[in-house]
Amino acid sequence: MPRTYAAVSNKGGAGKTTLVTLIAGEYALRGERVLLVDADNRQNLSGWWRLCAEKANVPDNIELTQASTQRSIEQAIDNLGKAFDLVVIDAPGIDSSLQTAIIRSAELVISPIQPAIKELEAAGQAVAAVNEINDRYGLSITHFNVRTRISVPGRNLEAYRYIRPFVAGLVAAEYRTGLLDTELFERNIYREIQNGLGTLQMQDLTDPVRKARLEVHQLVDEIEQRRAAAELEGAA
Repeated sequence: MPRTYAAVSNKGGAGKTTLVTLIAGEYALRGERVLLVDADNRQNLSGWWRLCAEKANVPDNIELTQASTQRSIEQAIDNLGKAFDLVVIDAPGIDSSLQTAIIRSAELVISPIQPAIKELEAAGQAVAAVNEINDRYGLSITHFNVRTRISVPGRNLEAYRYIRPFVAGLVAAEYRTGLLDTELFERNIYREIQNGLGTLQMQDLTDPVRKARLEVHQLVDEIEQRRAAAELEGAA
């Protein structure tokens, strides 16, 4: 069976789709077969994929399917997913029964956080949802938060400075979550690839792309290292 990851936030525009396309491209570059599941009714992921096809930029090792019901989510993972190493689900940006089904099907949930109070609230809601599902079904789904759309001036914002203690407070309250050290900066290339340019890893290695590639490479390395550590901790 493939590994199943889900990008979840209870706020629209949090950066879930960008996060999904960035990490999918990195996993594909590493030789993994990746199935993307667009379960968000805004269909931003499908829109990116359609533009990629129109511009002959469909990435290797990646395929996409849509899922709008619990049954279609299960079918995507159980049937289509068999041909892949990794399934990555772009979840709807609202709390719903579909979101519950997505979280329950995943072994890892990642929530993007921008430096804003509403983003923190949405991330907290995602943490609570994952932990409630863990408790209800006796699961051990891991949850990580990743800081996105960060700028150098933005690091001086109060909301940015509050992210780390906010997550630390959740951990202290025995929620199964954590904050990744790697941050995704506000980069033009991240927006540009949404216009059908394929994945970040397909772009010419200009200096901005090189910096972005290093950032995403580090993010995926950290995701896998922290996921493995969480699994060992859960098995202890």
